[in-house]
Amino acid sequence: MNNWDDDNPWGKWGKKCDHDNTCGSDPYDDGFDFDQDSILLHKIIKALCILKREIAKCEEILCNPKFGLKEIKREVRNIERGVFSPTFGLPEIKSEVSTVQTIVGGIMDMIDNPTFGLEEIKAEVSDILTIVTDIVLNPVFGISEIKAEVSNIETAIFSTTFGLQEIKSEISQILANQGASPFLTTGSFFVDCDELTILLKALNNTDTVQSVTFIIRNLTDCPSVDSTEVVVTIPACCSEDTEVAIPGTGQRNLEVRAIRSSATGVLVYLATKTGAPFSMGSKVNEFKHAEWIPVATFCT
Repeated sequence: MNNWDDDNPWGKWGKKCDHDNTCGSDPYDDGFDFDQDSILLHKIIKALCILKREIAKCEEILCNPKFGLKEIKREVRNIERGVFSPTFGLPEIKSEVSTVQTIVGGIMDMIDNPTFGLEEIKAEVSDILTIVTDIVLNPVFGISEIKAEVSNIETAIFSTTFGLQEIKSEISQILANQGASPFLTTGSFFVDCDELTILLKALNNTDTVQSVTFIIRNLTDCPSVDSTEVVVTIPACCSEDTEVAIPGTGQRNLEVRAIRSSATGVLVYLATKTGAPFSMGSKVNEFKHAEWIPVATFCT
């Protein structure tokens, strides 16, 4: 067919209707003067034209570079590569599933184990609950006895004689006695036969010259007391030390007092040692500054 028109495939056939009453009333009459065979042929041709257009559209879609047949084939190849990948494809998935199944099987075996499985755990828990119940309800050391002990503790804490208030009062008194005082004492302490020397040190943590008078008292033959007095003068921000022989011989009870020129900023230290003063020896007793006890006055 030359010069074929898809939109009007029978344009050269017959004459068109003049849209007057001479046109037939046949619904398939398109305005041409054809017999029935011609009309059927025209319908077939028209259907073929429509089919041709649809096929052309399908071909256009199939050949589209974005979503056509080539792109579909490329996506299918990618899917195939993913499915058959040895790293994350179907074989690897099957391997992982097999591993999971093995692990789950092992867990199930452990759960069903008669020695340490679920039933044994339940039995152990039941035994523990029984033991705990027996302990809680025990009249000797159970919850009732614990409550009684707690009640006794509360009574002791709130006692006016030796309870918390009395303890606080005693602590307040101790703190009051430990206020800033220039007088310090080691209290009574024991020295052995080998301890022959006392090392005395003083640190001046002020910006003026300070002094400390150390009094070493031998309490072995109280009320008769031998004493040795040593005065140490300390420059500002410096320390001084000296050594003296321990009075008396043999095993003795001593007290060392420190009378400071300032109640604050002057720190003292004492140690006993073997050997004569200013010679080699080993340290035995030691009193750091925090271990000295402040007092209001000294007895005479």
